Amino acid sequence: MVQVARPYFRDREEILARIAKILESGRLMNGENTAAFEEAFARTCGARHAVSVNSCTTALEITLRSLDLRGGEVIVPVNTFIATPNSVIFAGGKPVLAEVKEGSYNLGIDEVQEKIGPATRAVIAVHIAGIVCEDILAIRRLCDDAGIALIEDCAHAVGATLGGRMAGTFGLAGCFSFYPTKVMTTGTGGMILTGSDDLDAFARSARLHGASGKGTSEIVNVGNDWFMDEIRAAIGLQQLGDLEFQLRRRREVAKAYGDLLGELDGFSCFPIPRGSVPAYYKFPIQAGETIHLPSLKQRASEKFQLELESVYWPTCHLQPYYRRRFGFREGDFPASEAILSRQVCLPIHGLISDEDIHQVAAAIRGSL
Repeated sequence: MVQVARPYFRDREEILARIAKILESGRLMNGENTAAFEEAFARTCGARHAVSVNSCTTALEITLRSLDLRGGEVIVPVNTFIATPNSVIFAGGKPVLAEVKEGSYNLGIDEVQEKIGPATRAVIAVHIAGIVCEDILAIRRLCDDAGIALIEDCAHAVGATLGGRMAGTFGLAGCFSFYPTKVMTTGTGGMILTGSDDLDAFARSARLHGASGKGTSEIVNVGNDWFMDEIRAAIGLQQLGDLEFQLRRRREVAKAYGDLLGELDGFSCFPIPRGSVPAYYKFPIQAGETIHLPSLKQRASEKFQLELESVYWPTCHLQPYYRRRFGFREGDFPASEAILSRQVCLPIHGLISDEDIHQVAAAIRGSL
């Protein structure tokens, strides 16, 4: 079976040696691997600070908590994993869902402008599929003018750039995921990337129950046990060292898919904005109305031993809890519903072979 996503570890011996050293030391958290991973990640992305945590959801929540959201709203694109708007709720605010930009999977400046209001405290831009939101600079200017924070959900976008600038460096913070399916993984885990000394200090406190620099004997914030442990940090160091290889291979696979499927009737590849170099966490394609997606997925699995998926469909507003709590209904976000209901993601990861790529293309052609 050609899996749609799969973690890749090029040097397992190095990882095992790092883990053995950690076990021998007896220090399983907040040690030299955590510090080294944070420093290397910040340096790789060109930011002042990086704070490791146990998930991207936690990274988002801590960043939002630093803004004191009580009574406030945060604009979130409707086409994201439910963790993004949930983090707003966890932090005491209200998520305000927004449409995607026409012809894109990302939030646009017009969509933000439409939703911004007196209670808006922040905007979360999500870099879907590893493509940096093409309106991110315009959104940043709008946020600056309005005195609100711009936060990047970079769960898909480690290593992605726009105009030569790394994802995670456009706003107050970039929040990253190291879940097993991501471009790089620590098993589970996340990272807050920021240029703000204040957010760096708050995040380091919040991830240790709100402790001060004196430790848990003095609690100065509301926090939790949100640490990334030493073993995961060690895996992260090895994965970060392989990031360029992972990105290069994903970009090779994406180019091959584009060459094989770009002119295929019934399907269209997603557009890449000018100046964008994606991380290609996902490779979504749009299926025409004549394609029955459930049948395509079933046939791909049974005949071609191939996994296909649809990312973030149904969208957040169609999830039962969000319907119940906020009163959303089908048709509230017609652009997102139209785009995402016709989208399917092809396998892409570091272990994809050239033979696999042609197998995927054959399965898509066989659906016509």
